[in-house]
Amino acid sequence: MINNTKLIINLRKRINLYAFYLSSGLALEAAAYPKPGNVHRLHDFSDIRFEDFIIASGISQIYFLKGILRGMVLAKGVEMKNVYGDLIRSIVINSMNISGSGNTNLGSGLLLVPLSVALGYLKVYNYEIELNNLLSIAQNLLRKYSTVNDTINYYKTVRVVSPSYIRSTDNTGEMPNAWDSNFINKIKGKGITLWDIISFSSKYDLNSNEITQGYPRNLGLILFMINRLKIHGEWNRAVVETYIYQLSREKDPVIMRKYGNETASYVQNEARKIMQCIDDWAVCKKEIEIFDEKLFERKINPGSTADLIATAISLYSLWRQKSIIRLK
Repeated sequence: MINNTKLIINLRKRINLYAFYLSSGLALEAAAYPKPGNVHRLHDFSDIRFEDFIIASGISQIYFLKGILRGMVLAKGVEMKNVYGDLIRSIVINSMNISGSGNTNLGSGLLLVPLSVALGYLKVYNYEIELNNLLSIAQNLLRKYSTVNDTINYYKTVRVVSPSYIRSTDNTGEMPNAWDSNFINKIKGKGITLWDIISFSSKYDLNSNEITQGYPRNLGLILFMINRLKIHGEWNRAVVETYIYQLSREKDPVIMRKYGNETASYVQNEARKIMQCIDDWAVCKKEIEIFDEKLFERKINPGSTADLIATAISLYSLWRQKSIIRLK
């Protein structure tokens, strides 16, 4: 009996730590500076401040823990009507309500909640948390267990957040538009799961594409960040370099949808130029600061890129677990 109690206590400690590791990316991504176009400790938006991400990180831990517990239930063969959508909604809405901010984590919540469920699923089987396996399991569980209720909750979240790049005029094909007043009945009538929505969105949305592909970008970003840390050992610099690296690789979909291809190409090309100087940080940092000011003046924010970096940091934290921001 004593041994069983100890096992339960140790398991609780472990899953609480897992929830913390997942939440850490939201705060650590926001803290990195200079991070062109997005909120950081020296730059705020009119409706979102750096401190809002700190609050969101703390709140998200509660719901990542719930996601882990749900994954443990799924592993025992129990099906649920709500698996993902209400957790994403709770993270986003409660963060907004408590801090009084605009949306800080719709995209990152979509990326991270499936990981929390996968963590719980793996722990019931007592598997070691190996990143490739975790990401594959997260993808497969979402495909298998996401529900109509998950979709409805996700749509409700989008309607509250009201992102400027999701419009009533968008062509959503067979999927209901988020602003359709009859969206609930249409979702129920067609049996549309959250996986169905993400699969459809993956053609133009970076976060959705990342999930359906099994998080390949995140693995690449983690490897890049680890390499930079090994080279110079400076956490903030490594996060900013990883951010610039992702900007240089792909056009940010948020910029594409808000400002068009020309602006997205401009941002990508500027990031590629900066990548050429990252080994000379004294010079490179100045170039990044100038780039940051230009994007802020034009209110150009690479939101999808920030979501990917936050998720990569969370996964890195989960993998490393100790001495996260210092290589020892």
